[in-house]
Amino acid sequence: MTQLANDNTPYNPKMGDGSRGLVQFVKGSSDGYLYGSLNGTDYVLIHSFTASEMKELALPPFVLIGGSASDITTDLGATSKAYLNETR
Repeated sequence: MTQLANDNTPYNPKMGDGSRGLVQFVKGSSDGYLYGSLNGTDYVLIHSFTASEMKELALPPFVLIGGSASDITTDLGATSKAYLNETR
């Protein structure tokens, strides 16, 4: 299990055919926004977390957690956390 960085640092999951992941969001003082990218440059919103929640998804090559639905450079903040567990 990997804790995603709260400062918008992209994470590169260990990809392989059929890779899936579980994302657990633990809500603190802010909502979380999970972004994904195929090229590490152009990110799109995958899911908005407004409460503590777990979600399964097909893993893109790059993921990051942010604190804004419209700006990936907004930090998540110190009290909310996101974890990623990779599976095949």
